[in-house]
Amino acid sequence: MPKESMSSRLRRALVVGISAFVTLCLAASVVAADAWGLLNASPWSTIRRVYAQGRVAALHPSHAVRAMDVSQLTVGKVKSEKIDAQSAKVLIDQLASSVGGGNAVSVAVADVSGKIVAAQNEKTAVEPASTMKTLTAFASSVTLNMQDTLKTTVKLDKDTSTLTLVGGGDILLKNAESDPNHVNGRAGLVTLAQQTAGALSSRGITQVSLRFDNGLFNGDTLPADLNASSNVNQAYRNLIQTTTMAVDEAREWGGAPPQNPDGEGQWLPERSITPAYDTAAMFAQALRAQGITVDTSSLAHEAASSKAFDVASVQSAPLWQILGLMLTNSDNSLAQLFGRLLALHEKKENSYKGAAEAVLSVLKQYGVPTDGLVIADTSGLEPGSRLTVQTLVHVQSAFLNTKSATWPAEVGLPVSQLSGTLAARDFGAEARGLVRAKTGTLDTVTALAGNVSRLNGSALIFAVVVNGSDMDAAKAAVNSFVKGLVQL
Repeated sequence: MPKESMSSRLRRALVVGISAFVTLCLAASVVAADAWGLLNASPWSTIRRVYAQGRVAALHPSHAVRAMDVSQLTVGKVKSEKIDAQSAKVLIDQLASSVGGGNAVSVAVADVSGKIVAAQNEKTAVEPASTMKTLTAFASSVTLNMQDTLKTTVKLDKDTSTLTLVGGGDILLKNAESDPNHVNGRAGLVTLAQQTAGALSSRGITQVSLRFDNGLFNGDTLPADLNASSNVNQAYRNLIQTTTMAVDEAREWGGAPPQNPDGEGQWLPERSITPAYDTAAMFAQALRAQGITVDTSSLAHEAASSKAFDVASVQSAPLWQILGLMLTNSDNSLAQLFGRLLALHEKKENSYKGAAEAVLSVLKQYGVPTDGLVIADTSGLEPGSRLTVQTLVHVQSAFLNTKSATWPAEVGLPVSQLSGTLAARDFGAEARGLVRAKTGTLDTVTALAGNVSRLNGSALIFAVVVNGSDMDAAKAAVNSFVKGLVQL
């Protein structure tokens, strides 16, 4: 393969991973750079450094940087050159002819405004798999305050020397000190124990009993289609049991965990069936290490007494970072978490059903087409969900055109051959870093929805869902289709 020239490498570095953001207005770039503390750095050195890391920091910041006010950011205007409809139709025809026998394809190609220029079966409701997460991400990003964090709190009833560990939804706790460099583990139980021990010592308390409050989500358990014996979630490998607190999403690695806690291994470990109890037990151990005697003989779920007051707390990463992690890694547990938070915010039923209703309600409020839409769950894992690629395209357009509100969702999408579930997805050398999209994979589903930076410097939106029995053929056909989109 010919060696790229320096100018060629720099040109690719400028666009790699940016996808449809490649033509952001200068003002937005300056605001973003200032927010992340990059203005004092050489632009070229920053680009080269980030490219070498396989990340584009100017649009997808490292989790190590300080939380920024995303409400002040805008994606600006994305360049949109006319798409040749006939060329797009040729790609779609090639996809349909090569997708494999017994498979049905729904596909649409659109400009960044969401106007569809070529499509097939775009209004047919199909099973979406994890592309459903884009709907959850959209609803969350335009509804919840993305700067909010999830707080895990310790309450003390001084009269009885009873501590209550109160879950606030953070399932990314760490059984160590808080980690400012990662999303998973931003809040640590050891840090919480240190704070708690200090508060107890200042009151002359050296011995306590401990319980935990896991009631935020109404004491739910997973529906039967998603429990530990279901086909899609055996041993909770794909989705945590409903809980308001967990360490590392209750994963049981059976050895040393991955070096990068924000990464997702190819094989997911089993998860504990009692994540809240386990979290409380780990917290008790951390307290003991601080010299506090802890009685856990009656450790169980119980709300704190009315006399109890806060003595310590730790906070998760801001929601915008958690949302990005959910999309990058296609994290079902985080998708379900956002659904539950939405249900509470929108005053829907505090249940999985309420979570689905909340997402649907927000989509309708924002004019997203919902014909044929069925949300069995907010991650796309549970059987029974249905949507159209028309809906997926509309959401992708909204990601690009709703300015600051949907910015966290857009930059959370995986980047082709660089990050998340697209890191190992090969769309050809020309497409490396130019596709930003959400994957969807089940035994009978292959799907992809996102945006493409075209080689002419402009962008397009696409969505493709294949339902059927031959997913190897389907994935190969989809890869070839996306490869062609870059050249449109």
